[in-house]
Amino acid sequence: MYIRNLRKSFAGLATFLLILLHTSAFAQQSPAAGPKHSLWKVSSKTNTVYILGSVHLLKQGDYPLDQVFEKAYENSQQLYFEIDLDNVDNQKLQQLTVDKGTYGSMQSLSQTISKQTYELAKQRLAGLGLKIEQFERLKPWLLATTIAVAELQKLGYDPGEGVDQYFYRKAKTDGKKVDGFETAEYQLNLLADMPARMQEEMLLQTLKDLDETSTQIAAVVDAWKAGDAVALDNLLLKSFKDFPDVYKTLVVDRNMNWLSKIEPLIGRKENVMIIVGAAHLVGKDGLIAALKQNGYQVEQL
Repeated sequence: MYIRNLRKSFAGLATFLLILLHTSAFAQQSPAAGPKHSLWKVSSKTNTVYILGSVHLLKQGDYPLDQVFEKAYENSQQLYFEIDLDNVDNQKLQQLTVDKGTYGSMQSLSQTISKQTYELAKQRLAGLGLKIEQFERLKPWLLATTIAVAELQKLGYDPGEGVDQYFYRKAKTDGKKVDGFETAEYQLNLLADMPARMQEEMLLQTLKDLDETSTQIAAVVDAWKAGDAVALDNLLLKSFKDFPDVYKTLVVDRNMNWLSKIEPLIGRKENVMIIVGAAHLVGKDGLIAALKQNGYQVEQL
């Protein structure tokens, strides 16, 4: 059952979920000169590159989106996502999740993580109406993601309602070109290949923050709707200070990889819309700061 539930989620969602549930600080709203959105544009002499910070899961009630997003989409000939959603092999991804996310017959969760973390996981799963014995074969990274997905879906948030999924469906209907910076397999491997210590840290932080999930995700969505980059930075990234290795793996390294793929899109003939998790755009290590540092004209819409 958990594999079926996760199958859709790994298409760009898993990393964001883990970032989202690792928050512990609540942001103050930053002052703004006027209405802003989680959308930036990079202007060149020949084209415009729009960069939209996505919330990978929303509720149906969060739609319709503001017209500024729709206009950017209409003005773009090609869309780039974190992954190429046209080339997600769900069956292969499901099997890879099993291969990478479960222990063999000689190991189990209780043998791998500390007693304290195991007991906390047992309590949290019980709160979700689940027994930890059902998850003995899951490695910590997959258990963390399973718990995150279960809690968020219980709150009514749906990966199928994410901003990236919305624009992907729209692009397919309109016959627009789509592409991606990574593969779903690559994203899954980022989590699966983390050392055991990092995996347990991820699980522990997810378990500790579970009680605040409802408030936290509501704050993230509100900040996203307000285009409040300061609040998003505080909500999504600040708590990573205690987990620098996880932050580097899931955020910084990927931002630098994407930057090398975004820069060649600037100066093309056609306009491009890039849609990636909002956490990758904000903060000192975010893509927006990196583009500005490299001399590009970047404007928040």
